[in-house]
Amino acid sequence: MSKAIRAPGLAGLTRRRLVTSAGAGLLAAVSSKPLAAAAWIEETPSQPIGPFYAPFKPLSIDNDLLFLPGRTEPAEGRVIEVAGRVMDQRSRPLAGARVEIFQANTFGRYNHPNHANSNLKLDPNFQGFGHDLTDAEGRYRFRTIKPGPYPDSPDWIRPPHIHFIVFPARGENWATQMYFVAEELNRKDLLLNQIEPRLHHLVMRPIIGPPVGAPGGKEYVDFDIVLGQPGVERLPT
Repeated sequence: MSKAIRAPGLAGLTRRRLVTSAGAGLLAAVSSKPLAAAAWIEETPSQPIGPFYAPFKPLSIDNDLLFLPGRTEPAEGRVIEVAGRVMDQRSRPLAGARVEIFQANTFGRYNHPNHANSNLKLDPNFQGFGHDLTDAEGRYRFRTIKPGPYPDSPDWIRPPHIHFIVFPARGENWATQMYFVAEELNRKDLLLNQIEPRLHHLVMRPIIGPPVGAPGGKEYVDFDIVLGQPGVERLPT
């Protein structure tokens, strides 16, 4: 389990939330599995936060990473929507949880001082950080781009991945990383392979074509996050 970290403040939340009535149909299609189940389910494996967590007050604090305030050009790269639910290990939704993501841009570069010596291209239209709040059914949603790989050392190239940190209304923070199916670099990634192979499907997800009838026809990734005990306060049975 990750150690607690301080969440950035919510001041400056002036842009629209991406989830609108039109987008709600897509979110429902993406997250259509039953919300209630008696069985105890596996927690999403926790992963290190890493050195690139946002050290500055973000220019934009919402769930749309494609555009920055005052910019007319979108971030470069393959646009995807990442949506899912935050739950406890009884499959019960956790409402009001803050879900943060941060990631490299399409060229594999983080917008972070610790990555300033990288020779990878910096996209001025991509901040690489966003947040959403889960609704009553534990759902969250982001629009972003698929990140690129980058070298962590001469012998280690990290595969495309997105960092997630969940701040539940009650309980401890939970950090993990989401990987993409069919990436060759997954096979040798040191962090991914710290997770038991039988649990890889919990953090490794495919990019799926748009659901039939979904507005906009966007590609999406369905990624549920299960907070382990005692990472989230046990709710009454």
